[in-house]
Amino acid sequence: MSRINTLRQLHNEQLEKLCRKNGISYFSLQKLLEAEKTKKLLKRNSMIQQNIDKEIHNSMGNEN
Repeated sequence: MSRINTLRQLHNEQLEKLCRKNGISYFSLQKLLEAEKTKKLLKRNSMIQQNIDKEIHNSMGNEN
């Protein structure tokens, strides 16, 4: 098992223990974390696309 997979498994086990200790659904928390990751990726991709559009617009304005 690679070091990354080992660390990921260790973190998941610790998270699961904390969830049990605090009476929180582990699977609900996992879904929430995945939703946050997706939200951040979409926001980042949107910002990148805005920068690309801005550069295209600026380069087209410089040609005229």
